[in-house]
Amino acid sequence: MTIAAQLAIIKGVTRFIMPTRKEKIAQFAKMMFSTAPEFRKSYARPPLLEKGCRIPHHGMFSLVILKKEGKTSMTALAEKLGVSSQQMTRIVSELVDAGLAERSQDEANRRLICISLTPKGRAELSRFFEIGLQHIEAHLSPLSDEELDALLYHMTEVVRLTQKLDE
Repeated sequence: MTIAAQLAIIKGVTRFIMPTRKEKIAQFAKMMFSTAPEFRKSYARPPLLEKGCRIPHHGMFSLVILKKEGKTSMTALAEKLGVSSQQMTRIVSELVDAGLAERSQDEANRRLICISLTPKGRAELSRFFEIGLQHIEAHLSPLSDEELDALLYHMTEVVRLTQKLDE
């Protein structure tokens, strides 16, 4: 409860006090921070590879970016993922070792290292999406059609508004 709302209650004021912009942003941040770990754990959990090891989340997100963008420099991939170049090197090494991605030199600038998906990487990404779809479908099955429509509408709005922030 905001300080203004607490003061209003103390003073006996019963009208509703709208939260400030800063309070709205704080509420949004709290919601994001509290739901992100659960989302990653429950809905975006990467499947096991054939050797029984799991691709880390950053590795799966890297594969998603590579599928969308195609051949991408390490620097651009690190920037899109929001990690340091040292972290990106480790992530890419794991993907290359698993046969999911490959490194190559940029033809225009031989100092740049580019990353691209391998056929195995594309197959694992498709498998990840299929398993993820089944998992999400199971989690959302208790929702009514109306609730599912509301969830879809609000997620669409979240995506639209966050894309607007990138403009």
